[in-house]
Amino acid sequence: MADDGPTLTTARLQALPVTLWNAGYVAEELARKVALASRPPPGLGVGGLFAGPDARGTAEPAALRRELRLRAGAGPSMPTWVVRDHDGDPVGLLGADTRARRAAVAVVIDAAVRRRGYGAEMIRALASWLETHRFALVETRVRADDPAAERLARATSFQPTQVVIVTGWRVWCRPPPR
Repeated sequence: MADDGPTLTTARLQALPVTLWNAGYVAEELARKVALASRPPPGLGVGGLFAGPDARGTAEPAALRRELRLRAGAGPSMPTWVVRDHDGDPVGLLGADTRARRAAVAVVIDAAVRRRGYGAEMIRALASWLETHRFALVETRVRADDPAAERLARATSFQPTQVVIVTGWRVWCRPPPR
């Protein structure tokens, strides 16, 4: 369990680790709800799976299954969680790409339950865990043309930096805890 990451629990949600054993089931549950966006260029970190929703909502379970198994097989450097409400219904995916004392985080939430604060709630829980237990500097990547992602970043205490990884993608960091 230590390699898969902890179960993260908030007042309304629970994030359970995605493993090689449950990746297929999670993909079947979430593929239509959380569609994969087109993959950004390599090296963007938690892009790909977490680059944002595809407006067409046409993700096939096989594509999500491959992505989740890839992340689960990468070990503790790429922890991934399925986010469930307290009724057990899946509402999204949460992930982090970690290297040394840095972690890039991202969340994608089912379009049917957006604007309820689920994304912010889970990012806060994950960032707090990373800062406390892994002593990591937590960052995220935000597309310049994505006001919803910018609002989420600001709501979860991220601040924009001057670092632009790929045209249109800016790194945002959380100030280190005191």
